[in-house]
Amino acid sequence: MELTINAAGDEQALKEFYGWLRDDADVTRSATIRPAGELGVFEVISMSIGSLTGLANLGIAWGNFLRSRKETPPFTITVDGELTAEQRAMLRNLDLPFS
Repeated sequence: MELTINAAGDEQALKEFYGWLRDDADVTRSATIRPAGELGVFEVISMSIGSLTGLANLGIAWGNFLRSRKETPPFTITVDGELTAEQRAMLRNLDLPFS
């Protein structure tokens, strides 16, 4: 599953979340995470997640990140490609800002 996390104008929060994801051993064990942008601007985080466990780890990391902040960043997460029934069910249960 390919995901794109968009900063929606809050590049600093996106950089912080990227660092948060990179420091989470469970996330890095189950996902490939890379920043993307043009001309040195950090615009999105791209992720490849190969399992439901990886998706759950992203949800846990997101919840922990939110608890560390005063305000929820205006991120949107876009899923690329076809989803299995299990992936759709998992996404419905996670509190992630999917668009």
